[in-house]
Amino acid sequence: MLGKCVKMLSFVSKTILFYFAYLPLAALLLVQNLDINIKLLAYLIILFLSSYIPTRLLFKEIASIAPRVEEINIISEKNSETLSFIVTYIIPLCVPLTNSNNDINLNNFISLIILFLIIYYLYIETSLFCINPLLKILFKYNVYEVELHSEKYFLLSKRVHSNRKKSIRIKKLSNNLLIEEDE
Repeated sequence: MLGKCVKMLSFVSKTILFYFAYLPLAALLLVQNLDINIKLLAYLIILFLSSYIPTRLLFKEIASIAPRVEEINIISEKNSETLSFIVTYIIPLCVPLTNSNNDINLNNFISLIILFLIIYYLYIETSLFCINPLLKILFKYNVYEVELHSEKYFLLSKRVHSNRKKSIRIKKLSNNLLIEEDE
């Protein structure tokens, strides 16, 4: 049995993953609302590195946790959930942050900040962080719904699994998230 979950995915860890998940949206908003120039491209590179590096370090820390072999029942693959995650990108893109003079529209900016705070709260309090599209694109994680000891979890795995019972090496990262050990 896995016992108590590893307190790996703390508030700070989930915040890092939130920042990483919404980095593409921040980049899109910058490109959409500012004139593209070398300075903007430099900001985009800094934004990417300031989210990618802590995320990479977080997964390195996770890799240091000893896994346990457990028999799980793979219920379904959830990679398609990333498409619903992307819907949260669409609404902010529909709100212009600047006017024709490139002055910030304060009402729209405040509305967008409130929207991001709501999304952030839901991201931290739910399992939304495990369906982050960048985890699939950059780290090659697949998402599965699984059952372990009569409880349902999300499983992050770099392997492709079919719907069946199998023994795998896993780490419990939170109350509803497991990660399969890389080999």
